[in-house]
Amino acid sequence: MSDTISSMLLIGIGGAGCAMARNITHAFGENLRYVLTDTDAKTGEYDGPFVLIGGDRLSGRGSGGDVVAARLAAEDSVQALDDSLEGIRLAIIVTSLGGGTGGGATLETIKHLSERGIPSCVFATTPFAFEGETRQRNARGMMTLIEEAASACFFIPLDKVVGDPESDMPTAMRRAVETVASGVTLFWRLVEKPGYIRLDAERVRHLVAGAGRGRFAHVSAHGEGRAAKIVDDIRRSSILLAGSGPVTSILCGVLAGDDLRLSEIGTISDGIRETFGDKASFELATVNDDLTFSGRISVIVMLFESTHQETEEPKGSEQARRRRKQRAILSAGPTGRGRFNNSEPTIWNGEDLDTPTFLRKNISLEF
Repeated sequence: MSDTISSMLLIGIGGAGCAMARNITHAFGENLRYVLTDTDAKTGEYDGPFVLIGGDRLSGRGSGGDVVAARLAAEDSVQALDDSLEGIRLAIIVTSLGGGTGGGATLETIKHLSERGIPSCVFATTPFAFEGETRQRNARGMMTLIEEAASACFFIPLDKVVGDPESDMPTAMRRAVETVASGVTLFWRLVEKPGYIRLDAERVRHLVAGAGRGRFAHVSAHGEGRAAKIVDDIRRSSILLAGSGPVTSILCGVLAGDDLRLSEIGTISDGIRETFGDKASFELATVNDDLTFSGRISVIVMLFESTHQETEEPKGSEQARRRRKQRAILSAGPTGRGRFNNSEPTIWNGEDLDTPTFLRKNISLEF
């Protein structure tokens, strides 16, 4: 293991975010820089760097699911993270939306990092459908704000991560945490332990700066035809297929042992490009670790998508003209907040009230 100090920092925010961060640190091992932060002092009982936010306001008892209280708590004490930010060039945030601390504190943390010139890449889970409309609404409201503030963000629906509706709750939650954590761990390993095709932290920093919303998944396979199996799993991934816009860029990481063949890399990269757009920019990196990946291949895929819907339509189409007219009449900018874009948002029940209702509710207006 190299003694080189990493320029990347892992930040776990809120109870679920800290649980995911713990799994990542356990899987990756030493030499991973990280910090856990929560409004609940009990989270700090874990042996590792911990920052309690909002101690004066919430007395370490947590936010009670109140997004606004968590956000105010983060505003009070987000500077407490500064000791962990020395020498950091890129922050990886893991969190869960829909509750209090994950939603409220994540946004303030991203803003604080931005003020210090540190790009942020956010991996956030979103609630199960059965958790109710209030948590779903809170999550949607924070997703919009996080997408505007973060350099890159990946929203991961828990329903799609768990898959099996017959799972009991402890198993489902454990699987969700472990699935997201293992994917981020592979991404971290890809950067920190590059193979023949390198992807170092500065290259990642360049890739995620302004990348916007993305889709993220990882798959593994072993045995005969493992590369073809991976391509098939990627093509059927419900998370990768659940996009809202055309793919503009793709990052593919291949982690394998010394038995990785050039033909397998070709099969995987060609399959991904054929599936998600051969016109998108494509970045490939590998990790060769025979001790960890002997006999199997693990692949992580990051898809970044355009935020402008009209890129899916011919410029002269009636639908494209209608969308341009709609935006001109309503004077809502790319972020949907119009003249409020440079103002502090008004948050109520997890929603940004400065954003027009038709955008918050995803209502299509016809003219």
